[in-house]
Amino acid sequence: MSTATTARGSPGNLPAEVTSFVGRRHELTGVRRMLATSRLVTLTGAGGVGKTRLAQRIGLDMRRAFADGVWLVELAELRDPDLVAVTVAEALGVREESVSSGAPGLVTFLADQQALLILDNCEHLVGACADLAETLLRSCPGLRILVTSRQALRIAGEATLTVHPLSVPDADEDCTPADLSRYESASLLVERATAVLPGFAVTEANCATISALCQALEGMPLAIELAVARLRVLTLDQILDRLTDRYKLLTSGARNAPARQQTLRALIDWSWDLCSEPERLLWSRLSVFSGGLELDAAEYVGADEKLPADAILDVVASLVEKSIIVRTGDGPRARYKMLEVIREYGAARLVAAGEQAGVARRHCDWFARLAAYGDTHWVSPDQAALMLRLRHEQANLRVALEYAVTAAAPGTALRFAADLQNHWFVRGFLSEGRHWLDRALAMPAPRHWTRVKALRVAGWIACVQSDPSRAETLLTEARSLAMTLPPSPELAFIPLIEGNIAMFGGDHAKALPLFEQALTRFRELGSLSGEMWTLAVLGLARGLADDDPTDGYPDLLACRDLAAANGEVWWRSFAMWALSVLRWMAGDLAGAAEAAKESLAVGKLVEDEQFSVGLSLESLGWVCATEQRDQRAAVLLGAAERVWQAMHASLASFHGLQDHHDEAVATIRARLGDRAFDAAFRRGSELSTAEALTMALERPAAPEVPAPRAAAAEPAATADTRLAELGLTRREREVITLIAQGLSNREIAARLVVAQRTAEGHVENILSKLGFTSRAQVAGWLAAQRDT
Repeated sequence: MSTATTARGSPGNLPAEVTSFVGRRHELTGVRRMLATSRLVTLTGAGGVGKTRLAQRIGLDMRRAFADGVWLVELAELRDPDLVAVTVAEALGVREESVSSGAPGLVTFLADQQALLILDNCEHLVGACADLAETLLRSCPGLRILVTSRQALRIAGEATLTVHPLSVPDADEDCTPADLSRYESASLLVERATAVLPGFAVTEANCATISALCQALEGMPLAIELAVARLRVLTLDQILDRLTDRYKLLTSGARNAPARQQTLRALIDWSWDLCSEPERLLWSRLSVFSGGLELDAAEYVGADEKLPADAILDVVASLVEKSIIVRTGDGPRARYKMLEVIREYGAARLVAAGEQAGVARRHCDWFARLAAYGDTHWVSPDQAALMLRLRHEQANLRVALEYAVTAAAPGTALRFAADLQNHWFVRGFLSEGRHWLDRALAMPAPRHWTRVKALRVAGWIACVQSDPSRAETLLTEARSLAMTLPPSPELAFIPLIEGNIAMFGGDHAKALPLFEQALTRFRELGSLSGEMWTLAVLGLARGLADDDPTDGYPDLLACRDLAAANGEVWWRSFAMWALSVLRWMAGDLAGAAEAAKESLAVGKLVEDEQFSVGLSLESLGWVCATEQRDQRAAVLLGAAERVWQAMHASLASFHGLQDHHDEAVATIRARLGDRAFDAAFRRGSELSTAEALTMALERPAAPEVPAPRAAAAEPAATADTRLAELGLTRREREVITLIAQGLSNREIAARLVVAQRTAEGHVENILSKLGFTSRAQVAGWLAAQRDT
């Protein structure tokens, strides 16, 4: 996963604001002050009060104060507290090796980072979030955490701020249009009303109605948003009349519930009353989805004899029109999402109707089928699109897997988790895959090939995660069970996994006959996926087994050609990386670079795929080191290191290859010197994956900055003159020199004896004036000017 950046180039993953932010001036000031003195701040308040939007706005306002970014982690869709650390790690591009509150990968990644972490919607996971926050704050001194939750985490050092509804006009005050602008709720209502009805304006005639609406909705932002959406079909007065009538009906409700919660419930009750019976049925049934859904899933899960599948499309369209669900994204497949408060309301209606169990079962069945389809059709021209769809369905997969391991038959859970083998591996979700497989394998054991498959997939993950003893244990059970069952194509995978365990351990002599045995069986069965997998690892093992790396070429080229002919991406990319390593070992530097670049180009087709990117950047670095292109080699190795850290992985999984890395680093460092090597390596580590790919494929990372031709006699003075001509001040020219030396913003501030925020401002100005997006580009450009 590449390092995310905000719209202004700062690191992080905060989404851009699509609507204006209204009010909250005092809260914004208060939270900024609290974060200056407390490392954990929790925003509490009722659902729908605007905690999430406030937290995101604070993150945007303060992003320059955090050199390593502001990171938003959305937890509303997560149900399993065991996966809190994994979910946070995924948001930051870190791969946790275990599902635990100790979060070793996160601790290592954030240990020296100056970052703000926003944990959003924690109320249903308070215990797990509190444990994780305490662990991170103790181990990461530069980290600050901002939490939104309906209740505080209640750990030492926590500062809390209760987020109240927006300010509303007084009931006994006669407001004029000018007066309304003083109230946040009225400003929000008018702003959103103008978006729904472009001709909308505040007048003397509607001023009193707007004021009354704000009072009736008690300044709740979500309530205002939902009410204003009705302006498509109702007038302001009609909305007010319906709300007022509905709220009177709630006076006999639970007296111990906050009034604003009763108000919000009333508003959603009213939306429910406006729906037809088919719309209500589908609304409640779609509440089982998490993180969104697609139309075919809605047709399968939501349909029965009461609501035929061929009627679902029209009902979905009606729910979109009524703002119950919204269409999101602009991809090739329409996707729909429901606000969490609306989803929870639908879920309660589903339980009340006695339909929850049946709908949850259909939801699990649908996603288990999707996983099975993905496994069966892994080798196809649709591979990249299929992997992207599974990525989008990550939250739904978790909900469905939870049902499978708690309410479905053991065979369902085993098959489901094992069929996602490619999803776990290619995306780097190894720890999560291991989590679900372990839970499925702990269920009553069916004596079936399904269990054999789950065992060998779990063994493969353990192998990749450098846990050979666990891998051996799992495979021993798989082998023992397989001996008691009728023949199955699954039998061919056992020697393949055994060979991988041997190869990862450096025993190539043991691995080769196992791979050859597996290859023969896969070809007899016509299993293209198994054949490509085996060819890729067989070629690598042959090349590493003796003194002639070219022995592995035929198998790797056969894998490449077979994959290309069938639209397969992942094993083709892996095989090209392996070929680049063997060519480099054989002294064919041009061929090695060509193969590594082909691996990178092919791997880009699978969005977010990191594993082969890290491998190929690494091998390109070795090639450049051998060619004595030391600056480029150091940058490539730095970029590879960032990818490894993002995956919480390393070359150590491949026995012997770590030695090549260490030798390359030592050679480059000896020729460049420590200071120059560290600066170049750091430049590489600051590149995003996209920037690293551009640089590795030798395409310009950004348009060249126009500059007059230099006179050869005075390179340093000419570079400084060019910077001045481009509008850089004297201080900015000093800062750019320190950037080129690899200094961080904090180090630059210390060197110049200025505040860190001042240094960050200089860096942002430099990037803007030169037209670049990263410090690495600045350093590279300045080096090129001085070399001219």
